[in-house]
Amino acid sequence: MPKNNLEFENRGKYKQGYKKIDADFVKECEARFEEGLSKAVKAFMENNSSRVIGLTGPTCSGKTTAAKKLIEYLGDEQKRVHIISLDDFYKAIYSRKDLKDADLSKVDFDSPDTLDIAELERFTAELFEGGIAKKPVFNFETGERDEYEQIISDDDDVYIFEGIQVLYPSVLSIIEKHGGSILCVRPESAITIGDEVFEPNFIRLCRRLVRDNNFRASSAEFTFTVWDGVRRNEEENIFPFISHCALVIDTTLEYEMNILAPYLRKLLSRMSEGDEHYKKSVEILKAIENIEGIDSSVIEKNSLYKEFV
Repeated sequence: MPKNNLEFENRGKYKQGYKKIDADFVKECEARFEEGLSKAVKAFMENNSSRVIGLTGPTCSGKTTAAKKLIEYLGDEQKRVHIISLDDFYKAIYSRKDLKDADLSKVDFDSPDTLDIAELERFTAELFEGGIAKKPVFNFETGERDEYEQIISDDDDVYIFEGIQVLYPSVLSIIEKHGGSILCVRPESAITIGDEVFEPNFIRLCRRLVRDNNFRASSAEFTFTVWDGVRRNEEENIFPFISHCALVIDTTLEYEMNILAPYLRKLLSRMSEGDEHYKKSVEILKAIENIEGIDSSVIEKNSLYKEFV
């Protein structure tokens, strides 16, 4: 399915950031983004009548916020929505206990081989042919499926298949088999602040460093270690298939380096010269040294940035 032209009208390659900002600037950015996201989701739904939606984007792109917006819109249309996380279709992977002594640079967390495609095919066949399906529930602590959740399908229900894996060819073929349309969210614009240019992949790395530490109790060293594998998987299995998306929404926010800076300084200053990725931490700290941070309390509770801070 070719990509159409429903992206934000003012999307560009660069967004202007500032060394110092205030709460009013954050609110202005949030208002513009919220308006653009609402219009984009409405246009996407008006142009796609399918009951099946694939919601994707590379790591730390804002998929959770986009899912909430889709649910909000569909709720207004009196549709019942089921969120199907593709993470629940992982094969058995390492538990935290197993990972303690593993070489994380060699552990496959992301490739298509980590998904149980046969289980996904079984689930979707039950869902769309029989009306009742058992969906697995994956436990990331144990690295196993804990249980199954029963989903009863009605003719008017909408199903959102959510995850970075939506564009994997094996998953994409299943979604498109059932007439699904794909919505992608990701930072597409760089941020310029003075002489520094923060590219989208750098922005996502900074988002992930902060998110992993805030919500997954992961060190910066852990995030740096798995990042090369994350990026390799994106370049091989996600970005080449972006053309299948009916809509791509740019989630870069002009203020975000100011919000991330205090977290990054605190987190990366804990690294020592003996750490494998110490040099990378120094590069990030150097890039943000002239950016004045602002407290994340200025962000509204429904902001995309609540996914990270």
